[in-house]
Formats: sequence, structure tokens, C-alpha cells
Amino acid sequence: MISVKKLNKEDLQRCAIAEGFVRWVSSAGDRGKEELREMLRERLRDGNDVWGALDDDTLVGFAVVAPWAVLPGGRAVDSMEVAAPHRGKGIGTEIVKRLLEEQDTILGLTPYPEAGYEEDLEQFYERFGFRHVTTDVMVRMPSDRERLSRWVRHLERLVDLYDSLLRAVKSQIKEAEEPSE
Repeated sequence: MISVKKLNKEDLQRCAIAEGFVRWVSSAGDRGKEELREMLRERLRDGNDVWGALDDDTLVGFAVVAPWAVLPGGRAVDSMEVAAPHRGKGIGTEIVKRLLEEQDTILGLTPYPEAGYEEDLEQFYERFGFRHVTTDVMVRMPSDRERLSRWVRHLERLVDLYDSLLRAVKSQIKEAEEPSE
């Protein structure tokens, strides 16, 4: 039976890693499993949430959710994968459902499909309410109307701040290019 939960460093130390993770590691076999374990430990050390799908004590899928650098207060799915032999069994769906239960904020992601699965991956995320806001970024908005209104005010302040910052940087560049007397 598959269970999905937020993992801690002890969980990562204790669990086995399934064969078939290929997206986020460069090696196969035991070496690849240890690369993945170390990557997930590093993400935890950096303060990110690591969600794991466990079949008994074997990690068969994961997602890393991080603060979204582009949007203060937002969150982003940094990486996600289900081991190849376990795909098509609803594990990715369960991971996304669990993390969405806890993440009622703007949640962004950049899909990284394996070749040939681009459309399938887009449709997968669309089922959960993710929509493209640029060609390579999908976003899921919070469901609460009041929370959305607060995000509108927050984003309007950020746009004003970024616009002012952009003008200041351009002005500095222009001043640096002008010949001094």
C-alpha cells in the first residue's frame, strides 16, 4: 500500500530507494539511489519540503516543494518523479493531491517531461488546476477568494517595486555610460 507523507531526514535515512529514478540523477543502480537520497537530503537542509510516496519502506516517488524565488510567499514544485516501474498507478496523482492539501498558496512549477511526454505532463498538471502563465511556467492559484484578493494586492506592490527598481537600474547604467567631465 502506498502512503504519501512529508519526509524528514530520518525517513530518508531509513527508507530504501526504488529502481527507476532517472530524471534527477546521473547514475543507475545503487549509485543513482544514493545520488537521489543525497539530493533529497540537501533539499531538506535548504529548508524545502520533501514529499515521498512510500511502498512499505521503499521510496517510489517524490516531490520537492520550495519557496518560489520569483514570488515571495509563493511556493514552487522544484522537482518531482515517480520511479519508472511504478508509473501509471496513480502515485503522482496522490503526491500532488497531498501537497495541494497543505499548500493553499500560489504554487508554480516548470514541467520537465521526458521526451515524448510533454503533452501528457501538461494535461496531468492541468487536472489539478495548474495553468500556463508563460510558455514554460504553470501556476495553480489558491482556492480562497479572500486569499486571492490578498495576492492581488501583494502582486500589485511587487509590480510597483520591480518597476521602480528597473527604472533605478536603467538610470544607473545610463549614468555610467555618460562621459564624465
